[in-house]
Amino acid sequence: MKLTEFEDFPVEAKKIKCKECNREMWRLTNTHLWYNHHMTIDEYKEKYVGSVIEDPLISTWRQRNRVGKTYEEIHGIKKAIELKKDRSEKTTEQMKDIVQIAIRQEKCGYDHTEEQKQLLREQHTIHGGSNYRDRALEYYGEECMRCGSTEKLIVHHIDYNNIQSELGNHDISNLMVLCKPCHGRIHNELKRGKFIGISSIEKGVHYILKGLKDEFGLDLSDVNFKDTPKRVSRAYYEMCCGIKCEDDINSIISTSFPSEYDGMIVQRDIRCYSMCPHHLLPVEYKVNIGYVPDKTMLGISKLTRIVKLLAKAPKLQEQYTHDIIEVFKKMGCKGAIVQVSGYHLCMGARGVEMPDARTITSSLCGVFEEQETRNEFQMMLGK
Repeated sequence: MKLTEFEDFPVEAKKIKCKECNREMWRLTNTHLWYNHHMTIDEYKEKYVGSVIEDPLISTWRQRNRVGKTYEEIHGIKKAIELKKDRSEKTTEQMKDIVQIAIRQEKCGYDHTEEQKQLLREQHTIHGGSNYRDRALEYYGEECMRCGSTEKLIVHHIDYNNIQSELGNHDISNLMVLCKPCHGRIHNELKRGKFIGISSIEKGVHYILKGLKDEFGLDLSDVNFKDTPKRVSRAYYEMCCGIKCEDDINSIISTSFPSEYDGMIVQRDIRCYSMCPHHLLPVEYKVNIGYVPDKTMLGISKLTRIVKLLAKAPKLQEQYTHDIIEVFKKMGCKGAIVQVSGYHLCMGARGVEMPDARTITSSLCGVFEEQETRNEFQMMLGK
């Protein structure tokens, strides 16, 4: 599909002329420059200072219509297959080019001698990550340990974490030889379990620690890091179990009981913890709530449970405050008020580094819209 065939393609856009061959095209690409002129786009820009590779109108259009989309979404399945094949062939050819090899060698800082290759192999296999398949097949034999099949064998990590780092568990006791069907069934069984996301969280922590090692030289051989990914994943599960808690909230509300009490009920200084969605750092909250029941009321422990459960999710403090007041509205009370004071570690431990700063939010509904009711609430808080 040609660019001009797209409905919103900017018709006023102009083609770019290659200064090397005068060929006109919508975008000057690395592929064109390399195959026709044996130069990179950086070399082209250096040679022709101030040159552009694409009309700004097309750049804006590409950003809106193409960034983040697959070849299939843009061109359709049939055309995508052709483009991928063509690109793969050209990339392979380019990678074998003597000039390209010399450029890569210069960037890497070594000449690809056999001694250097052997050293790299030894460094890569210190943690046993890259040769775990060979070790498992040699130890257990080339057949599925569940059904005995000898076809399409896969080496499976029992802890579900195939991590190429010092923290990855590539010990033979953590490996299984499985055929592809059995491997798929094991992972489907995992999805039915309670801890469906734990494996992904563990893997993410591995990469965080690897990043710290690469950037600052963190010693991952320290025994204290041995089970850190598992501990962090369990902590995240505990701190984020309120992400989808509508059913739990409804279950708590359903335990309300009849009451003739029509005065104000206040709970103050409810302490709970949440997580900042911008930095995934902890937030400590102190929450004051008050409501006036309408023929039904909740047990006081249930109020605390609601406030704490709603906090267990990465969300803004403003959203958290809103979520609490929405629960009171769902209860059908005459009115409610929520005050939240938050200490955000993303402000205290980093960034502006204001450890004493507190963020205050509030929300109210019903009878608390009246000043007199709010005054009574403040009085019951002792303020």
